[in-house]
Amino acid sequence: MENTQSPAAQSVKTTPTLADWIFILIVLAILSLVANLGHSAYLEAMHTENSKKNGEDIAKWLTETGANRFKKTFDMPACTGGKAPVKPPEVDADGDGEPDVNPEPVPGTWGACFQHMMTNTDLKQLVNPFFDETPKFIAACNPDDATLMGSIVLEKMVATPPGSAVPMINSQLIDTDPIDQKMQLRVSICDKGSYAIKIAEFEF
Repeated sequence: MENTQSPAAQSVKTTPTLADWIFILIVLAILSLVANLGHSAYLEAMHTENSKKNGEDIAKWLTETGANRFKKTFDMPACTGGKAPVKPPEVDADGDGEPDVNPEPVPGTWGACFQHMMTNTDLKQLVNPFFDETPKFIAACNPDDATLMGSIVLEKMVATPPGSAVPMINSQLIDTDPIDQKMQLRVSICDKGSYAIKIAEFEF
């Protein structure tokens, strides 16, 4: 019986050609790139979520402290409300005729409370997940500055007189701000693009 199979059919190759291998390598490279990009996006998202958790922890601590700091039983002198800042005595230790600058935060100011908060509470363990270091407290997030990722913005919100164009004026809470009265505060964090994400507004 004669073999009726055509010569073309007999010569078909079943092993990958050079073009096939090039295509396979391109596909594998694309899959690897997509996987790496997905992993990087996941890590950045987790860094942002952990930064938000830092802001939430700060807001929770300040809210709870604010609810108790005007009570007589409150046992955290650095953050006690109702007591005006105490001006330290002027000292001229170097004898140059000018009072020395007091490096320590003045009791009754935010500086003293902040120092206590970041050294004597669980908040001292906060870590900026983007840089694996203690988060910075800054005046504002800035998308042009990549070093601000994971930083924390703590603002005081002061009400304006009735009839003003804006109901509130926000400004950075600084060390010399007195804390003897109730205060409205806002906590924000800087995300992976150094854009601000508002975490909470509360009374302190």
